Amino acid sequence: MKLTALKEKRFIRPKNIILGLLILVALTLLVLRSQNPSRGNEKLENNFNQVKPEVGYLAPSLTLRNLKGNIEGFDDHRGKVIVVNFWATWCAPCVREMPSFEALYRRYRSQGLTLLAVSLDKGNSAKVQDFVDKYKLSFPVLLDSEGIAEKLYPSHTIPFTYVIDKQGRVAARVDGAKDWNSPETFKAVEYLLQQ
Repeated sequence: MKLTALKEKRFIRPKNIILGLLILVALTLLVLRSQNPSRGNEKLENNFNQVKPEVGYLAPSLTLRNLKGNIEGFDDHRGKVIVVNFWATWCAPCVREMPSFEALYRRYRSQGLTLLAVSLDKGNSAKVQDFVDKYKLSFPVLLDSEGIAEKLYPSHTIPFTYVIDKQGRVAARVDGAKDWNSPETFKAVEYLLQQ
């Protein structure tokens, strides 16, 4: 029994070591920051006005043809919260989330939300128009038949969605399908609309 008791006293738990290291790193960062507080702010200010398809940055401007053949893009919806969904007619998860996009758009469009559905289908726009008619979509649908949007907003998944705030910054990115007709989505959208 004495031998076991001695072993327990000498044993340092890995959790305690990791916690100690994290505290040490945090304290070091605080000391370094207090020695030169403006250094972090300069970097933050330089990044603030960069254009990147990443959260916190200005969203790359996008202009494409809509189903009516007119040019439409972010500039046409300046000052609004813009939800940009990248999808295709052949994508099953895209089909499943479209009704919730329609519900979200109808709920908030009069309050300053717009939804732009960017079709990644190549070729004839007739299949996209058939899809829009079948699901009775009322929000603007843009055609990326030449891959312009795919270059500005690259992704390995489909669908994927960006939420852009009123100032033109990427507020969120969602990979994969989501239920956009949910209480947590409503809270997030209402918050952005009030900013």
